[in-house]
Amino acid sequence: MKLRSITFVVLLGLWTAFTLAGSVWAVLFLLGPNSITRLDVVRSDNTILELVLVFLCGGGLWGLGISRLMNADIKSMVKVCAVSWTATVLAFVIVVVFLGNSFGGFSRINILPYFRHSIHYNFLSIFVPAIGIITAINAYVVTGKLGYHELKKVAGLYAGIAAALGFLTVGLILLYSLGWEVGKPVYGKYGMLLLLLICSAGAALAGGMALGWALDKSRIRLDG
Repeated sequence: MKLRSITFVVLLGLWTAFTLAGSVWAVLFLLGPNSITRLDVVRSDNTILELVLVFLCGGGLWGLGISRLMNADIKSMVKVCAVSWTATVLAFVIVVVFLGNSFGGFSRINILPYFRHSIHYNFLSIFVPAIGIITAINAYVVTGKLGYHELKKVAGLYAGIAAALGFLTVGLILLYSLGWEVGKPVYGKYGMLLLLLICSAGAALAGGMALGWALDKSRIRLDG
């Protein structure tokens, strides 16, 4: 793999991680006191509106970076990435909130029977496939918008699998290397929201690099 290709793949992965992690952090910052910011700067009861606005901006920035890396039309790429990213994230959040309300709280959603670290594994069981699906849909949409219609299914599949594995890997590393797990937060140190932010960054990095690898291969083939 040539240095130019490696640089492209790494840049797309880092940009994806930066925009996604930045969006998640911004939402948590606006929501008020939590394990990340502990600040209540903006008081608002319209959480959904905040989420939509933040992820529209995050998705737009992601599209801006992709359009510059791929020499694509900036306006159309920014629009499609902003809408796709926001729609998929919003749909997932609505489902999670609905399930959380149905079970009396997110921590009580028991997909797995109780065992040691079961709450953390429930967290991973919910978010790993969701992150994979969200990433696959966005990679599919972006690849098609760039004109690589024959590649969009493969790119979506690779990016989705990579993102899911990235989220899972980071979640397991946090558990078995640092002892950080959902269900046993240490006040002033970490909680589920911080773990979600870190795992999401890992998933975005892996998914972005997988998408970059697929796009780079097609770009080289077309240029050749």
